[in-house]
Amino acid sequence: MAESVGAVDNAVFDERLANFQNWQETPWGQLRYSVVAANLDRHLGDGPLRVLDVAGGNGKEGVRLALAGHRVTVFDVAPVSLEGARRLAEERGVSDLVDVREGDAHDVPKLFEGQEFDLLLCHNLLQYVPDRAEVFRGLATLLKPGGLLSVVCPNTYAVPLEAAVRELDLEAALRAVDARTKANVVYGKDIDVLDVAEIAGLYRESGLEVVGTHGVMNVCNLIADNEIKHDPRFFARLEELEIALAARQPYPSTARMFHLIGRRPS
Repeated sequence: MAESVGAVDNAVFDERLANFQNWQETPWGQLRYSVVAANLDRHLGDGPLRVLDVAGGNGKEGVRLALAGHRVTVFDVAPVSLEGARRLAEERGVSDLVDVREGDAHDVPKLFEGQEFDLLLCHNLLQYVPDRAEVFRGLATLLKPGGLLSVVCPNTYAVPLEAAVRELDLEAALRAVDARTKANVVYGKDIDVLDVAEIAGLYRESGLEVVGTHGVMNVCNLIADNEIKHDPRFFARLEELEIALAARQPYPSTARMFHLIGRRPS
C-alpha cells in the first residue's frame, strides 16, 4: 500500500510541537531514541559521514550524530521545529556540523540534486506522507554506493497486542487485527501503521539491500503501569533488555516500531 490514509497536514507538526517535546522527555520517549541509536550504531563504520536527516524535527537525532563527528543536514517541513534544531546544535557546540533546511519530503531529490549522502535517516515519516513509495524512492536516489538508509515506522502487528496486554481491551484488540491506522495522541488524529514487508519491498525496488531488521520498544509498550517507568533503576534495566531484544527474531516482528537499515551496494 503506497498511499497513506493517515496523512497529517504539515502545519500540525509545529502546532503540536509542545506535545511532541513533552513525549520526547518521558522515559519511554527517551527509550525510543536510545534503542534506535543502538540499532544504527551496529551498522556505522569509522570516520565522519555526511548525513541527511529527513523529518529531523528539533534535531535530537541529528545533533547526536554531529556530536560523534558527522556532518548533518536536518531537513523538515516544520520551521518552528527546525529552529529548535538550530538552538540544540548551538547549545551542544556542534552548530558548525549541523545545517538546517526547510522543505517537503516529496521534494528531497530536487532540493538536494547532485548531492550524495553516506547516511539517510527517515524516522517516523512514512506514516505521515501522502505517497510513501515516492518519498522512499526519492531518498534512495541520494545514497552513495555503500551508503545506508535507516527507516523507522509504527508496526501494525503491535497494535492488537498493546490493546490486549496493556489495556486489557480484547474488543479493541480484535478490531485492530485488520486495522491499518491507530490513534496518535501527540498529533490528535489517526495515523497509518505499516507492515515491515511493505517497506522491505521498497528497499528491494530501489536497489538497496536490507542489512538490519530491528525492533524498537519490544516490551515497553506492553507494560500497563507507566508509573514504574519513572523509576530510574527499573528503566535502566528495561533499556538494557530492549537493546538486547532489538535485533533478535522474533521480537522485532511485534515491536511497537520496526527499524530497517538498508545499504546501496558498492
